[in-house]
Amino acid sequence: MRFSVFLFLALGFTAGVSADPAAARADLRAALGDTVLTAPPYYPAPEMDQGPIKAVFYDALPYGGHPTRAFAYLAVPEAPAGQKIPGMVLVHGGGGTAFHEWAKIWYDKGYAAIAMDLEGQIPLNDFPNRPRHAFSGPVRTGMFDDEAKPRTEQWMYHAVADIMLANSLLRTLPEVDPERIGLTGISWGGVLSSLVGGLDDRFVFTAPVYGCGYLYDSKGYFNRMGADDEASLELRKYWDPARYFTDAPMPMLWVNGDNDPHFSVDTLSRSHVSAGPESILSIHPKMPHGHGVSWEPDRVPEIYALADHLLKGTGAPLTRITKQPEAAEGSTVVLHYEGEQPVASATLYYLTAALEYVQSVKKKHLDLVQQFEAAEARLDPATKTATASLPEGCTWYYINLIDDRGCIVSSNLMAVAQPG
Repeated sequence: MRFSVFLFLALGFTAGVSADPAAARADLRAALGDTVLTAPPYYPAPEMDQGPIKAVFYDALPYGGHPTRAFAYLAVPEAPAGQKIPGMVLVHGGGGTAFHEWAKIWYDKGYAAIAMDLEGQIPLNDFPNRPRHAFSGPVRTGMFDDEAKPRTEQWMYHAVADIMLANSLLRTLPEVDPERIGLTGISWGGVLSSLVGGLDDRFVFTAPVYGCGYLYDSKGYFNRMGADDEASLELRKYWDPARYFTDAPMPMLWVNGDNDPHFSVDTLSRSHVSAGPESILSIHPKMPHGHGVSWEPDRVPEIYALADHLLKGTGAPLTRITKQPEAAEGSTVVLHYEGEQPVASATLYYLTAALEYVQSVKKKHLDLVQQFEAAEARLDPATKTATASLPEGCTWYYINLIDDRGCIVSSNLMAVAQPG
């Protein structure tokens, strides 16, 4: 895939969620300029190495009239003779940093990987006590709380640029095949990786975990993107990922829990639908919110299976839902699917109340009022269908298919019309 260069460059910034994602993409690409498409100079920091995982700084975009750099862990296994290896760009979430542990997982699987810090930090000590370095750019302030600044001085602008620069760096390494690079991110990194998935089509795929689009409609913590007034909200909507990933030019795998306190499952499903026919939804029941759980291969095997299939050409693709659940007789619904990997089980998850959140006793959290309950769905491998009976009073539901690798693929989140 190639990064498309638009002849028309929309030099002005517009607020709100654009009805034209191509125009929104052109607008932001123009603002970022060509620098993000060129491999940045990088500088080893061997005192920070973690075994084979090398520490580097790479040049980033200027901030406040000063040059900046991003710290990153770069993992490049030895390529087989005469071959090049695939790569992954890894984007941390809030409170995170460049995680060498994450890069090492991909390194051990035969991928080159780069995990960068997006807040001008060095990965020493725990959050919030990590030191900043001499070439730091902006720090994320709250939830888009810098919206009044010029866009080129906002944290999201620099975070997006740092990700694209990491891609540019990785793809020019002699061991790496530039046509086989994927992207994944966690929480805030999921917000960013879903946005960049619509913006930088040099990536083969993106797999956002938790983070999604339509943040202003989330019933969880990201509701209204932190804005107290409509004017502020409209400015913040410039950074809503749905502006950019709608009709995305690549496969997108959306992973989240059904009770996530930050990104409600309805906006996740809406993001999946907007992203186009190559999008895949993977809803994990009661998935905790955090970094480790989002990169452990046993917890999110879907990401690694998708990467192996698309970047290495090994393993079967994830199951595809060919027809979303439809009403059959009475309260019965039927889903159709296809796939090379055997589907081992199907489960219906449902609510019998509104999909709503309340303030949590934990700071900065909202909790789902009623948890999704589970019921068996009947699998028919011959017809490749899953059939379920909706319980009385069902208001919302989704159906999960789990293949024999443990990979979850989900139907859309479905609302049930209530009598009267």
